[in-house]
Amino acid sequence: MTKNVYINGIVWVLFLLVGGCVDPYRPPEITSPASYLVVNGFFNSAPGTTTTIQLSRTQNLADPKVPTAETKAVVTIESAHKDVYTLKEGAVGSYTLTGVTPSANETYRLHIKTTTGADYYSDYVPVLTTPPIDSVSWHPDNEGLQINVNTHDSKNNTRYYRWEYDQTWEYNSEYTSAFEILNNKIVDRTVSVFRCWGSENSSNIVTATTSRLSQDVVSQFPLVHIPSTSIKLSVRYSILVRQFALSQDGYNYYEQLAKITQSIGSIFDPQPSQITGNIHSQTDANDLVLGFFRVGTVESKRIFITKSQLPPWYPNSGVGSCDIDTLGGGDILRDRPGIIDRYSPFLYLTTHEDCLDCRLRGGVIKKPDFWD
Repeated sequence: MTKNVYINGIVWVLFLLVGGCVDPYRPPEITSPASYLVVNGFFNSAPGTTTTIQLSRTQNLADPKVPTAETKAVVTIESAHKDVYTLKEGAVGSYTLTGVTPSANETYRLHIKTTTGADYYSDYVPVLTTPPIDSVSWHPDNEGLQINVNTHDSKNNTRYYRWEYDQTWEYNSEYTSAFEILNNKIVDRTVSVFRCWGSENSSNIVTATTSRLSQDVVSQFPLVHIPSTSIKLSVRYSILVRQFALSQDGYNYYEQLAKITQSIGSIFDPQPSQITGNIHSQTDANDLVLGFFRVGTVESKRIFITKSQLPPWYPNSGVGSCDIDTLGGGDILRDRPGIIDRYSPFLYLTTHEDCLDCRLRGGVIKKPDFWD
């Protein structure tokens, strides 16, 4: 699922509390018991795709629980010519619509009716066609790897862009492991934990505009920079970039959101009440809604970069010292180190478990389907 809003229940306010020389400002939206609706999703205009709208609630920062999903709502998409499409709730707080392709010359709005009777409507918005990504380029610099995106609209119609990206990387353990401890016994390891894949989705807001340029061309726009010491560059790296065309209002919304979530959080920074999306409460004009409803396509492009294509960098494994020791079976069952291999009939080569099991650094041993 492609997400259209970089926000969940409380992420939008976390950065307001980052320390600085000035005491952080805590507006009522953060500290009050009020819970505001968060709308996450867009109406996908590509044929054969599924549209997903996610609904949740904000919460007080002192509340440690996961943000509450908005369940059992009636969610519809309505055209200006009165066509109505009802989304079906599947996973908790997630509403989907399949088999409906919006008409290119129509406008649409989102309507949400909650179980409490509250009504929320978006503005009517046109269908936006996103131009293809020309390329995702990269180059090494003195600090690491810089990744950029390039695109253009030959008709000069788009002008406002937003990007998301998913990073995936292959990495290895420091040593292979031939044995493991199961049921307090040393047994042969049947599943390799030497090679893993890590992943990370973008969490920052990345937008650009060509509105002040004569041509609608985005050239070498910086997406992400990876330090040369990062484990992401230790074996093989991939990035999937998704591109969205925005309206000017949509662009302004994300710019406001970026100023809130990516600022230092002092009283001199913009406050959450300044975020103006295109979804409004019809029941209560003072009821804040977070989200921006969009109708359109999304374009994507994936690239791969291998270690051999990069300078001779030395990524940090992140596991510290991996000194090797020799231990007998009794010591191993008592101390529970990682086991590299047998050294002699009664001794084993051992080291720290996180030097052997790549999963302990957050990855998985199942190779992604898109990995060559």
